[in-house]
Amino acid sequence: MPEVYTYSEAGGHAHNEDAFVVAEHPRAPGCWVVALADGQGGQPGGGRAAVVACRAAVEAAAAAPPDGLWRPDVWAGVVRKADAAVSPDADAGFTTLVAFCVGNGVVSGASCGDSAALATTAGQPGVILTARQHKNPPVGSGGTRPVGFAAKLSPPWAVLALSDGVWKYAGWDAVIALATQRTGKDLIDALRGRAALPNGRLQDDFTAAAVWDAGGGPSPRG
Repeated sequence: MPEVYTYSEAGGHAHNEDAFVVAEHPRAPGCWVVALADGQGGQPGGGRAAVVACRAAVEAAAAAPPDGLWRPDVWAGVVRKADAAVSPDADAGFTTLVAFCVGNGVVSGASCGDSAALATTAGQPGVILTARQHKNPPVGSGGTRPVGFAAKLSPPWAVLALSDGVWKYAGWDAVIALATQRTGKDLIDALRGRAALPNGRLQDDFTAAAVWDAGGGPSPRG
């Protein structure tokens, strides 16, 4: 059974403009819906945009037919609905968004921006699921161009959603290596250690959501 661990921390400033939601799909037991957004800095409303985008994505996924959750085109529609929710909000700016569902040996989702999703699975190297995503137009522009993704998973597997404050400063080689070696809090702590400055401070907001299945029966949830 999949297990879940999440962590978010402001970096370099007082207000964390990342947001995330992780929830079990109400009509698909064992299927975890994950949405993670990183509000665009340099202009107002990024944090608000991230929150609205994550909530809208999870609501759209909950309304989708369970058998459609494994289709990337459905997830591209989820991201577009999040864009449509953010763009008319007067208090919201722009944001990235990665949203997906993981369970039943499959991960499927879509993204826009530079937040990322990574999958590791038995006998295979880690795969950056969001490698083909478009950074612009951002979510909140009303014209985002989400790119879907999907992959099969065999235990032990892990799927991570990461803001760029994680992968940019930890480096993809380290992220992939750690994701194949650790799970839960141990994994997030190791990623934070790699992303932080020597004094322990973060250079950017750091947000990670990890879903994994060790393949040896359930383990305590973080």
